Amino acid sequence: MLRSIITVLAIVFLFSGISNSQEIPPIKDFSPKDYMAGDQNWSISQDIDRNIYVANNKGLLEYNGATWRLFETPNETIMRSVKYHDNKIYTGFYMDFGFWVKDEFGELNYTSIVKQENIEMLEDEQIWNIVEIDGWMIFKSLQRIYLYNLDSKSIKIINAQSRINKLCKVDGIIYFHQNNRGLFKIQNGKPKLVSDHSVFQDNFVVDIFSKKGK
Repeated sequence: MLRSIITVLAIVFLFSGISNSQEIPPIKDFSPKDYMAGDQNWSISQDIDRNIYVANNKGLLEYNGATWRLFETPNETIMRSVKYHDNKIYTGFYMDFGFWVKDEFGELNYTSIVKQENIEMLEDEQIWNIVEIDGWMIFKSLQRIYLYNLDSKSIKIINAQSRINKLCKVDGIIYFHQNNRGLFKIQNGKPKLVSDHSVFQDNFVVDIFSKKGK
């Protein structure tokens, strides 16, 4: 009798384990009607309180797990990029980039780094990527890379000779790809060629990542 009970319990636990291992994480879809903004989203980030921030056609979206809020882009253009870091939400869009900070009422207020530091951006320039590394916030357009020091507030600018397709942070190194020129990395605030192999000159790099030490 005891052996039968143990066998039954073992079978129950076995099927319970199989059932749990096959569970699919819950997925929730949101339409533009749900978050009441544009139908295109370009970038996403999350803060330490698990709030989600989305760069949307209409501005910066904030989702706290229950409700959505929209903070319109200051110059009424499409928001292209967003990155949370150290209680600030950094964003980039047409001819401007900066950060948002919550006030005592939970409202997000925007500060333009471009205006604060008197940066002259290029005509029709847009910020497509934002990455943080070692106390620097890096903003990428198609023509330039802006390096903003979070302590000194100083700015370094890397001017590209051709279109910058992608900028990625991999194992503590910032890589970027330029059309017809090759793969570069940022070293001491300056671009350094990693490879000008034909595979980089003839193709469009869409992502760079590390896998098994390679």
